[in-house]
This record gives sequence, C-alpha cells and structure tokens, in this order.
Amino acid sequence: MALECNQGEFQPNYVVIFISLRDFAEDLKDNSDFSFLKYISQEFVSCGIEAESTPNILTEGKALILLDGLDEVPAGDIKQVNQELRLFSQIYYKNRFVISCRIGAQKYKFPGFTEVEIADFDMQQAEIFVKQWFVAVAHESKEDGESIGNLFINQLHLPENKQLRELAITPILLHLICLFFHTKSEFTFKVAKLYEQALNILLGRWDEVKGIQRQSITENFKLFNPKELLAQIAAITFEQEDYFFEQEQIQLLIYQYLSKCNYYVSSNLKLVNQQLQDSEKWLKILEVEYGLLVERSHDIYSFSHLALQEYLTAKNFVINYQEQSVNQLITHITEKRWQNVLLLTVSMLPNAEAMLRLMKQKIDALVANDQKIQDFLLWLNQKSNSVTTQYKAGAIRAFYLVCVGRALEVCLQTSNQVFGNSSSYGLERAMLGNLAFNPELAIDEFLTSTFACAGELEFACHYILNDAIVFDYAHALNIAFDKALNLVVESKFRQFLYNLKKQLPNAQNHPHKFRRWWIEHGKFWSGKFRELLVQYRNICHDWQFSKQQIELMQQYYSANKLLINCLNASQNIAPAMREEIEETLLLGIAEIKN
Repeated sequence: MALECNQGEFQPNYVVIFISLRDFAEDLKDNSDFSFLKYISQEFVSCGIEAESTPNILTEGKALILLDGLDEVPAGDIKQVNQELRLFSQIYYKNRFVISCRIGAQKYKFPGFTEVEIADFDMQQAEIFVKQWFVAVAHESKEDGESIGNLFINQLHLPENKQLRELAITPILLHLICLFFHTKSEFTFKVAKLYEQALNILLGRWDEVKGIQRQSITENFKLFNPKELLAQIAAITFEQEDYFFEQEQIQLLIYQYLSKCNYYVSSNLKLVNQQLQDSEKWLKILEVEYGLLVERSHDIYSFSHLALQEYLTAKNFVINYQEQSVNQLITHITEKRWQNVLLLTVSMLPNAEAMLRLMKQKIDALVANDQKIQDFLLWLNQKSNSVTTQYKAGAIRAFYLVCVGRALEVCLQTSNQVFGNSSSYGLERAMLGNLAFNPELAIDEFLTSTFACAGELEFACHYILNDAIVFDYAHALNIAFDKALNLVVESKFRQFLYNLKKQLPNAQNHPHKFRRWWIEHGKFWSGKFRELLVQYRNICHDWQFSKQQIELMQQYYSANKLLINCLNASQNIAPAMREEIEETLLLGIAEIKN
C-alpha cells in the first residue's frame, strides 16, 4: 500500500507514512515522553523534511498512516502503544489509518475503525504468485521462471497433491512449498517434512526471522512441547470427526495435556478457576500468536488448515506409538478421510514394518469371508499368470481388477469410478508407474472397454429419449470395436468378432430404427459378445456381484492402493518384506496361505 501510494496508484493525494509498531514500541521504552507525533517528526527530519511540516500534514488530514504488526508488539508494551494509538487517531482523525494485526488478536479494538480480514489466496492468485516467485525469489530468468512456475502449477493440480493445494492458499506456506519444489523441480519431497517445516514457521520461526520476541512464549513454553499439545488436540478431535470445536472443549483438552505434563504441580496451581484461566491463556497463544487455531465464529474453533490437523494426528500416533494405538488406527483403513493420516504416520515412523504387516492382514481380511469375491480373486490370479510380461504379478492383477471395475461401473450405471480406469492413477501405477505397451494387455483392455460401451448403449436405448444421444453411444461402440479388431491376432476369434459387428444396423441414417433393433436384439447380441470374450480371452465373466459386494471390492482396491503408497513412503523396509507384500497383493486367502 505504501509503495502504490508513492507511485500514485493508490490514494495518490495523500502522504504515506509507514510505521512498524514493534520499532515504535522499542523507541517508546527508551523515552517515556514519546508519541507518534514525535516519532513521525523525527523520521521526516531524517528525510530532509522540516519538523514544522509534520503537524501541518496531520492537521489538514493529508496523511495515509500505515501502522504495521500490532500483534508483534511485546506484551509488556502493548497497553501503552494502544493508548498512544487511540489518542493519536482521535486527535488527527482527518487522516486515513490502516492497522495490521494477526486475525486471532481480537482483543485489540479501536473506535472508528472498520475490521477487515484479508482473504486467503484463491487458486488463480496462488498461480500468479508462483509464476512471479520463481523469477523474483528464485532469481530465474523471466522465461525460465514462468516455465518452472507452469510445471509447479500442473503438478499441484494432480489428484495426489490435494493436501498441498489446501496449504497453497496461505502465502507463507505457498512460499515454503515453492522452496521445496525449487530444489528438485517436482513434488518428490517427503510431505511430512513440508508439514513439519510449516509447523515450525507457524510456531515461531517466522518470528525469529523478523526478530520478534514474545514474552508469553519464551517464559511458559519451556514447560512443555507445544507440538505434542497440538498433536493431542488434533488426534482427539479428528477421531471424533470434529473439524470445528467449541472453546470449552478445546480448553478441556489443553487442561488435560497440561495435567499430564505435571504443569500444575510445578506451578502449584490447584484452583479450578485458575486452571480454566491457564487453558484459556494457552488457547489464545495458539490462536493469536501462532495462528494454528482459528476462531471461525463466536467460541467455535478449528485448525487453520485441515492438512495440518491430519499431520498432527499422525504425529500423535508416532509420538505415542504402541501396538494397541496402531491397531486402532488401522481400523480406519477403509475410511477415505483417514488415508492421509495413515500415509503420514507410516512415512514418519523410523521403522514401519509392523504397521505395514498389520495393514496387509486387515486388507486381506476385508474380503476373506465372501466366497464369491474369493473365487473372483482366484480367477484374477489365473488370468494374470496367463499373460507373459516383465511386470510383477501384483501389478498385472491390479490391471485386470481395474478392467473388471470398468465393466461393473457400467452395470451400476453410476458416474463414479468403481476401481479407477486405464487413464487414472490406479493401483498398478502406484506400484510400477505407467505400464508400457503390452499386446495382450492392450487387447484385453480394448475388448473390455468395447463390452462396457455395449452396456452403456443398453442403458441409453432403454432410458434416454433423445435419439441423437443414442447415436453417440452407438458410434462410440463402433469406434471401440474397430480398435479392438485391429489388435486381435487369432484369426478365428477375429472372424467371429467381425461377424458379430456386421449384425449391428447403421445408426447414423436411422437412429430411431437402431434403438428399436437394440431393444429387441441388444441383450442377445451382448450375450454372444460375452461368450466370445470368455472363450477366447477369459475376460468379462458375468460375476453377478451384488451392490454391497461391489462396494466392498471398491474398499478393498482403495485399501490396497493405500498400502502400496505407504510402502513407497516408508523408511528402512527390508527388501524381503517389500517383495512379500507385492507378491501377495490382490490374492485370495487360500493362495496367500499357499
């Protein structure tokens, strides 16, 4: 604001005066007869402006006075600074004043001022920040800076970087993410390390850089570890699905932690009202001076970022690592909201072998008692073993599970993915990256996709009235069929498929007639197609899973993908254990025992 005022782009008719309230408080301590008027006059004199000019400018209301960092004033000086500020703004009320302060410092109120909260970045603003950061901060050329910035933005929008996007709306934390990215030009760093650095910044590193001394912190936080306090609060509230919590609830959690640390014994504090005062004091420190807890509405709090709450929840499991607590954590393995917590916990443990083994056992047990799913897993392994490829068997099983999921999705006629699809970051990619072209895998993928197109056409012909849309589905089936035919090598199978395709009437000229034909003959045609796929490729079996079984398989797939991500993020894992998990991935219970 000061720079834009000087450049004539903001309030150009005013003289801008920028004051660091922390610096003002320091000078105020050395001189009891000190005021804003004297402080400004001295600054003007040092800039070659006569002392008499100051009162004239202020009296005539020609100044834009920017008072920066009220929350940075030491606690012992804040009362006197507030008095000076109130008096000064009342005497020279004709001028424009702006006071900046952290959001949590709600106790500072000044008459005549309008309270405005600076919003977080939206993603468009974050992207502008990133592109400029790599030029201005990383000192890249304009062309290189924008290129790296575009790479950063593209990777930031990948599904697996959702938590980083949440942090990126806060400028300080976006700056930190840019620093991490700049070292490797990709998000290959340990996310837990990024969160730890973010926590350090919010817990005082930012103050250290700016030379701010907070008396309440230096005196009192030596008594316990603030990260452990936050981790305990995060774990308890996250377990209860409390993303927003009342002030009484969080004060109770703070009191319980302080009691555990023998804080009250050492401080000789026994009265209940004193205990409540202490917990309220620590709540305000975490809110006002750290910004880690935010009062969203009156007496309703939350963590400043959900990603930090997840990280601190994981940190609590690491701090208090016991077999019982790990077993409790693993019970959440099928719940989507716990996936990041599990992944972060594994990545922070010095040795996560025991936890990974328990995760594997829990995942296998999900489908152990469903005979139909066990039969399906037996087929999955047999089919995968019939394919000649350089990839591990677990990755091929994952590939065929995704293919089956695509067909099941059409059966359910939902828009949600069942297991992911060939273009998504599925389990097979979590294991091995993108699968290179393999003729047998490609044939099965295209044939499964073609069969799924037939299922979509079946739905369209019966439930969509618009003939133009029906034509689109018929056209998609023809395109998919042609691609599949081009890959099929076995002559007899190819001839059968060609004859089947010839039975389809022309949909382009007569879409309404095509609909009638499909309603009368489509189910029989699809049945013949399925018979050929089962006979020649051993795919597209009619498993007749119930909706509940499909949902269970979806949980099973997601949990296995999480397991592999955890395996890749963990430290000090023995090669033999890694091989054991990968080799038994997506196997039925009987085969695992064998």
